[in-house]
Amino acid sequence: MSNTPDIISRPAAVPVLSTLDNGVRVVTIPMSHLRSASVAVFVRTGSRNESAKLNGISHFLEHMAFKGTATRDVQAINLDAERIGADMNAYTSKDTTVYYLNGLGRDAPRMLEMLADVVLHSIFPEAEIEREREVLLQELIEYEEDPQSVVSQLLDVAAYGKQPLARPIIGTRRHIERITRDDLVDYVRRHYAGANIVVAAGGAVDAAQVEAAAGRLFGALPRGEENRGEAVAHLGGLQSRRRAGISQVYSSIGLPLPTLKQGHQAGALAATLFGGGMSAPLVDEVRERRGLAYHVASEAELSDVHGLLVIDAITQPDKLLEYMRTVGALLRQQAEGIAPQHLERARNQLLVQAVHKQERPFSAIEAAAEQLFVHGRLIDAQETVRQIEAVTAEEVRAVFETVLKAKPAVGLASRGAVGEVLQALETALA
Repeated sequence: MSNTPDIISRPAAVPVLSTLDNGVRVVTIPMSHLRSASVAVFVRTGSRNESAKLNGISHFLEHMAFKGTATRDVQAINLDAERIGADMNAYTSKDTTVYYLNGLGRDAPRMLEMLADVVLHSIFPEAEIEREREVLLQELIEYEEDPQSVVSQLLDVAAYGKQPLARPIIGTRRHIERITRDDLVDYVRRHYAGANIVVAAGGAVDAAQVEAAAGRLFGALPRGEENRGEAVAHLGGLQSRRRAGISQVYSSIGLPLPTLKQGHQAGALAATLFGGGMSAPLVDEVRERRGLAYHVASEAELSDVHGLLVIDAITQPDKLLEYMRTVGALLRQQAEGIAPQHLERARNQLLVQAVHKQERPFSAIEAAAEQLFVHGRLIDAQETVRQIEAVTAEEVRAVFETVLKAKPAVGLASRGAVGEVLQALETALA
C-alpha cells in the first residue's frame, strides 16, 4: 500500500453540514489559505424530472432566473454581481440545476443573498421570456451544428430510448417555442422545494455566517417532496444522423456501468484504465499504433440511477469498421485480465482527480452537493481514498466481463451511410 492516502487526506478544512427545518441542507467548506470563495445553490431537478411535453423547461428556467426578480431587473442583477467582481453563472444537467457566484470570500454573504433572490424571487416577465426564447433557439442551433453534441444525444437515445434520462437538456425547438410563464411558475412550485435544495459555500468563508444567512434566506421555503430519479434500463442499439459538411465520423459507444449507489469506483477505474490517458490501451492502440483516430477516449458517466462507459472517437469513414472491431477486441482483452501497471495508472489518476476537487472551492462544493443528493451524507476524503484503493484488479476485470454481455449503444454522425457498424462491434465483443 502506498502512502498516497496520507497525502490526499489532508483537507484544508472539515466540511460543516447543517439542515434547516424545511429540509434545505447547508454545507460550508472553509479553506483558510484562500481569499476567494464559491457560493452556489444546487436544485435537484433537471431534464430527467421533466414531462415529455415540457422537455427543456429546467434549462429554460435556469436562463429566466436572471431576467428579473421582485426587486431587481436583469440589468441590476448583472451589475450587482460585477460591482463586487464576481462571476455569476448557472448550468443545467440531467438531474440538477446549479446557480453560482465566484468572488472574494469577504463577499460570500452578499453573493448568497444575490443567489437567493434569483432562485426564489424571479418573476419571469413576459417580455423577457420572449427575448430569452429567441436566445435559447439560437443556442439550440449552435448545439445542432456541433456534431459531438448531436452524437452525445444520439447515444442517450440509443442507450435509454424514450426513458426520461434520454431527453435532451436543452429540449427541442417545439418545446422551447411553447413553454409559457405559467409553466415556469408551476415548475418552480413543484421542484424548487427545501427537500431538493443544497446551499453551499467553499473557500474563504465562515461556516456560522453562511448557515445564518441560509436560514434567513431559505428558511421559509416549503419542504416539498424530494425528487428521486427513476430506475433506468439500458437498451442498446444504433442511432445515426447524416450531416452534410463534415468529412469525419463522430462516434460514441455506451455500455452499462454500476451507478453511484452500486460501488461505482470499480466502474470509474475501468473507464479510466481503458481510455483515460495517452498510455491507456484504447488510446495507445487506436491512435498510436493503428492511426485510426486523432481523438479517442473513454470516461464513466455516472448518476444515482445510471452508469455508462462512454467511448468517444472521431475517425474517417473508411476506418470506422476497423475502429469498431478494435474497440471490441480491446474490451475483451480487459475482461481476460487487468495489467498491473494500468491499474496503478488508473488508480492514481482518480486519486489526483479527488485531490483537485478538494483544492478548488467550486469543485469541492459541487462534489459535496452530489454526495448529499445521492447518499444523503458527506463522504470525506479518507473514505474516498479507501474506496479507490480497495478496488481490486478482479473487480475491474469483472466490470469488463459484464460490459461484454450488454448490447452496446452507439451514436454516430457522418456525411454518408454508416454501414454495418453495430454488427461489427457486437461481433468483436462476442
